Amino acid sequence: MDSNTKTGCMAGCLLSVAIFVAAILTVITLFALAVRGCASQSSWEEADAALRTNPLFATPLDESLFRKVCLSATDTTASAQVLRIDIHGVIDNSPRPAFALGAERDTSATTALRKIRAATKDEDIQGLYLDIDSPGGGVTISDELHDAIRRFRESDTNRFVFVHMGDLCCSGGYYIAAPATRIMARPTTITGSIGVIMSGVNASELAKKIGLAPVTIASGENKSLLNPLEPVNPEHVKILEKPVKQMYERFVEIVAKGRGLDADKVREIADGRILSANDALECGLVDAIGHDEDARAALKELAGGDVRIMVYRSKTGFWSIFEDSIMFESSDDLIRKLESAVDRDATPRAEYRFR
Repeated sequence: MDSNTKTGCMAGCLLSVAIFVAAILTVITLFALAVRGCASQSSWEEADAALRTNPLFATPLDESLFRKVCLSATDTTASAQVLRIDIHGVIDNSPRPAFALGAERDTSATTALRKIRAATKDEDIQGLYLDIDSPGGGVTISDELHDAIRRFRESDTNRFVFVHMGDLCCSGGYYIAAPATRIMARPTTITGSIGVIMSGVNASELAKKIGLAPVTIASGENKSLLNPLEPVNPEHVKILEKPVKQMYERFVEIVAKGRGLDADKVREIADGRILSANDALECGLVDAIGHDEDARAALKELAGGDVRIMVYRSKTGFWSIFEDSIMFESSDDLIRKLESAVDRDATPRAEYRFR
């Protein structure tokens, strides 16, 4: 066989492989669309609404959108069910993008909020097991999570909430942990950072040096608070200090009520400082220090016997590959998301967050 023939055969083989792969991808996509078409219209409308509506204001998810899976059990015959929910990363009201298996591995605050609300309606769930590893984040979404946890506890006298802290459980992370029945830190956990922060950047001096003159048309002298291209106005600072102080007082009250501490005692450590696990235990911010096995023992004690640790999996998670993947977004959608992210980061906002 001459070299030209060999080259032709190799090119033909490569082309065949490429066509085969393309055919497989096409079949998968068509199958996904077919399955979606076979599903009832109402169920898919509910799923779409749940996935695409801002969960901060959405109607709590029906548990029919989740499938409940047993993660582990201290005894396979145990009747008590405890739902494990992981809350990892910055606490904000933006769902994490799904690149692989949809919402299956989503540990965002918004997904946690949906699961807690669904668990409140799930009569088989006796307790929540929250694994929190977060530096904190948005004030409002932290407050929504706190309220959802409180409502879960109050929905039945036998219900409990157990929090196990990760590397970080600071600021907003601690805010949502405060109403728990019991809080356990890991030996290396950093917690605390109780307080509120509102930060921005002022570039007025830089603007002068490069000859950049700001032009602001506002309906009132206080409308352009913290304009980054104008010198800081002391009156504007005073205006912003008031809501920050009010949010701080709310944080202190929530910790005091959740932990059964005197508010003045909380203020002594609520100056933004971070605390080690041992210091947090001494201050009364946590009840114990331990690893996963200690957490399992605590769950058995709270449940009054053996437990089955459950997790909620999204029933629509797999198909979100075809709906929410960045590959299927238009360039306009991507540009709008980028603009939104830049605008969100550039706008000063109050946060329960460790910096």
